Amino acid sequence: MINKIPKFIVSILAFIFSINAFAQTDSTNAQTDTTVINVPVAPKKMRNRDTTGLWSFFGTSTIATNQSQFSNWQQGGINSISITTGLNLNLGFTNQTISWQSVLDMNYGLSLQGNTINWYKNDDRVSFSTKIGLKARKSWFYTIITSCSTQFQAGYNSIEDQILGIPASNFFAPATFISSIGIDFNPSPKLSAFIGPLSSKNIFVSDQKLANLGVGGIPPAETDPVTGEIINAAKTMSEMGGYVKVQFNEPRVIKNVSVRSTLEFFNNYLRNPTRVDVNIQNDITLTLNEYISTTITLNVKYDDDVIIEDAMGRKGPRIQFMQVLAVGLSINLGKM
Repeated sequence: MINKIPKFIVSILAFIFSINAFAQTDSTNAQTDTTVINVPVAPKKMRNRDTTGLWSFFGTSTIATNQSQFSNWQQGGINSISITTGLNLNLGFTNQTISWQSVLDMNYGLSLQGNTINWYKNDDRVSFSTKIGLKARKSWFYTIITSCSTQFQAGYNSIEDQILGIPASNFFAPATFISSIGIDFNPSPKLSAFIGPLSSKNIFVSDQKLANLGVGGIPPAETDPVTGEIINAAKTMSEMGGYVKVQFNEPRVIKNVSVRSTLEFFNNYLRNPTRVDVNIQNDITLTLNEYISTTITLNVKYDDDVIIEDAMGRKGPRIQFMQVLAVGLSINLGKM
């Protein structure tokens, strides 16, 4: 029977028995020897190692209003009131080998003009991104990143379009999904520079009527010249290419002034590789006191697939620009 037992198991058992025998002998000697000798022992240096990781959470919540009221005012004017809200949340986890960060941005605003009872949307943005990285060296991480951006409800190009019920967008119409694999330079929670040579950009339009018009860059549907039926209608579009995303969040550029910037670039390898889709957003906040602040948001976009008609009736890709100024209540949710 013993010959059938593997040699390494026999060696382990012999080692355990020898330790037990030594412990019993040492215990017997300790009972017979009553002499106690105090010998100073130098404390062992223990190396601190982070095995649990560190969670971080910070963000801001804002609400602002703007109101104008006129009565018998000689210079004239239109009564108006607007309300804008914003929420930014950042959640992260880091340890010796892994870095995970998620960011949620939500902004929504309404305005009421003149004697009408209809509220009109003046800001509507929602985006979520998450990334997880495996440490390569120091501040460099092999990273997978995914993001989604859309709006809460229908948007219109003018008050007349809203009255007529002709939307330019809607919830998940369009919605942009980006997934990328690459490397991320992340020296601190304030700065992240990601380069993804293997990336996909997917556009989804849940409203078929808007998809037929080519909203979000989807190829517009065609009409059969004989039957008049709509053909080649699609709701999705996919692109493969390279993706770059740079995020900068500095809560104190100068006293009471903070800056939060996001720069995104996407290049389609297969179609028009010389043209780059751009999305740049900057939020500059001036803090007046603990709760009152002024925030200006500047958002610039360019997408070669999005066709926009100008006032002269000319159609083509154009630079998109949005600016929002808000003064109101601001609450910090955690600290960086």
